[in-house]
Amino acid sequence: MRTCVLLSFLICAAALAQSDDPFDHRFSVSAGGYWPDIDTTIRADGNGGRVGTSLDLESELGLTDRDTLLAGGMTWNITRRHSLDLLYFELGRRGTRNISRDINFRDQTYPFQSTINSLFETNVLRLSYGYAFIADDRQRLMGQFGVHYTQVKAGLDTATGSIRAEADTDVPLPVIGIAYQRRLGEHFAFDVTAQIFRLTFDDYDGSLNNAVANFYWGPARHFTMFVGYNYYSINLDANKDHWNGSFDFGYHGPWAGVLVGFGATK
Repeated sequence: MRTCVLLSFLICAAALAQSDDPFDHRFSVSAGGYWPDIDTTIRADGNGGRVGTSLDLESELGLTDRDTLLAGGMTWNITRRHSLDLLYFELGRRGTRNISRDINFRDQTYPFQSTINSLFETNVLRLSYGYAFIADDRQRLMGQFGVHYTQVKAGLDTATGSIRAEADTDVPLPVIGIAYQRRLGEHFAFDVTAQIFRLTFDDYDGSLNNAVANFYWGPARHFTMFVGYNYYSINLDANKDHWNGSFDFGYHGPWAGVLVGFGATK
């Protein structure tokens, strides 16, 4: 389904392409692949002050530490100085492992040498507004503010199904950031973006870091290819009904894709 939606965006955008400049687009949509290395540590406490076990999901529970996923995005350059940017990706992993110690997860205890099936799922939506302090035909320097909305779900159950527990939460975090875009001749460009969160917000306390660098090649007036690197990490203590504890996970790795634009800001 996600693949069909992304392809539909690209086809519609191509049909409406109008700009003669491969990097001057009023609207653009992108789709690509992301190949991150992944590191995840979680803790889910139970009721009555019951403290959960801190778990490294890759080394202890057998979740893969590398995966491939799709990412899709849209950008609206309202004017040369004002823009909205949207990015979405999701990742779901499962693992099976005989555990080497007792594990407390929420209100359940999984005994030593049990065979545990585990899952960890994340959906990440990033929405940002940018204002360009510098905006000309060669470059843009923007300040940004927005929100990273992350859905997190973790679950453990024994192979026999006799012990099972899940924890899940939605994490809407406000972020601030900075972005720089630069033309490199007629057909090449690059950009870098960094966004952070550092404060106590709602029932969350911790940090979020997101940094992206991309290099673009625009061989045609409405079609651009890109390669880049995406770093994303979130480290939070949560005090929610469905997840009281902490989660610390990060993705980092290369991505590549295509961007189709239409309309012009000039």
